[in-house]
Amino acid sequence: METKSIQQFLNSYSVKMIIVSGLAIMLLIPSFLIQDVIRERIALSQTVKNELYAQWGGKQVVAGPVLNVPFSVTEQGENNQVIKERHGVAHFLPEKLKTEGVLFPETRQRGIYKDVVYEGKLKIKGSFAQPDVSQLDLQNASYNWGAAYFTIGVSDMRGIKNLPELILNGEKCKVEPGVADTDLFQSGITIKANSVDLKQPLSFELELVLNGSEDLAIEALGKTSEVSMQSDWSQPGFTGGFLPANRLVTSKGFTADWQVTHLNRNFPQQWIDRKFNTHEAKLGVELLIPVDHYQKSMRSVKYAILFIALNFIIFIFIEIKSKIRIHPFQYSLVAFALLIFYALLTSIGEQIGFNLAYLISAVAVTTLISWYTFTMLRNLRMVVWITLLQTGLYLFLFTILQLQDYALLAGSIGLFVILAIIMRASQQINWYSEG
Repeated sequence: METKSIQQFLNSYSVKMIIVSGLAIMLLIPSFLIQDVIRERIALSQTVKNELYAQWGGKQVVAGPVLNVPFSVTEQGENNQVIKERHGVAHFLPEKLKTEGVLFPETRQRGIYKDVVYEGKLKIKGSFAQPDVSQLDLQNASYNWGAAYFTIGVSDMRGIKNLPELILNGEKCKVEPGVADTDLFQSGITIKANSVDLKQPLSFELELVLNGSEDLAIEALGKTSEVSMQSDWSQPGFTGGFLPANRLVTSKGFTADWQVTHLNRNFPQQWIDRKFNTHEAKLGVELLIPVDHYQKSMRSVKYAILFIALNFIIFIFIEIKSKIRIHPFQYSLVAFALLIFYALLTSIGEQIGFNLAYLISAVAVTTLISWYTFTMLRNLRMVVWITLLQTGLYLFLFTILQLQDYALLAGSIGLFVILAIIMRASQQINWYSEG
C-alpha cells in the first residue's frame, strides 16, 4: 500500500512539473556551451582576418603633411648666464587641405571566411600659411629652419605601393621612410625641406597609392579641410568624428564629401612637442561585408529557454488532456532537438548565409519534433498543434532577429501575447482531476 502511494505521488502532475522545470533549467547548460562555440568561431574568423591584413595591409589612417621645425630655448639667469637649454619641435598644420580618394575594393576568401581589402589612390594638395612662431608663446627660442621637415602619417607602412613625391612650390622633395619624431604620428614618411624657403606661404601636392583593409581614414588637419571619397563598393559605413556633408550610396557604389574647419577640432594650427593629439579629427569610410550570422546566432541562442519552456508547457497540457504519460527522458530529447537548431544555424550559416540557414535549420528541427511527437502520442491533431507551435516560435524569433531599433518592443509584445495564450489554455484544464 505504501509503495502504491509513493508511485501515485511520483506520477502526479505536480511532481512532474517540478521535475520538468528542473530539467529545463539544467538544459540551459548546453545553450551556454553553444554560445562558447559561437564565440570561438568569431575569434577564429577574426584571426583569419588579421592574418590577411598582415599580408595585404591593415586599416589605414593618413594624416598630413605637417611642417615640423626644431627649436631650442635657452633659459638665462643673472649676468646672462645660461641655466639650461631645452630642445623641442614646433608643429605647423596646413592652411588648406584637400584630399581626393578613390578606392578599388576586392573580396578575398580564405577557407569559409570572406574579407574586403582595397587599393586606395589619394591625391593630397593644399597650402601652408607663413609660419607664425609668435603664436607658440616661446621666449628666447631659436628655430632651426635649415633642419625643418615635413611628416605624413601612414598607419601601416606595408600598404604603400608607390614612391610618393611631395611637391613644394613646384619643387620635388625626397621622401624618406619613417617619421623623424613621434609627437604626432607613430609611423609614416618624412620629407626634408632642403632649399625650400619655409618663411613664406607654401603650396604642396602629393599622390599616394596604398593597400588597406576594410577602413580608410583621413585626419582633417587643415584650417579648412575638404575630403572626397568614391568607390564602386555599395555597402559603405562612414566612420570617425565627422559625417559626410554630402553622400550618395547606390547599388553601383558611393561618393562622399566632408568639409571640416579648425573650429570643429580641439587643437590649434600650431603647437610644440606632444601637447595635442590629432586622432580625434579622423574621418573616413569602412567597406562593410554584411556577415552578421554569428551575431544573429548568438542573439538567437538567448531565446533557448523560451523555446524549451513553451514546449514543455505544451507537452504537460497534452499529458493532462490526453492522459498519455510522457517520460522526462522524452522531454529531454525534445529539448536537445531544440538546442541542435542553434548548432545547425551557426554551422550552416557559415556556408550559405544566415537567412537560408535559418530556414533549413527551423524546418529540420520542426520536422524532427513533429515526427517524434507522433511516435509518442499517435494523435495527428496533437502533432498539428505542436507543428504550429514550432513554426510560430521560429517565425517570431526570425522577426526579432531582423529588427534592430524595434527588437525589444517586438519581443516584449510577443512574449506578452504568448503568456496570455498560455493563461487562457490553462483555464481549460482541471488541475485537481488526477486520481
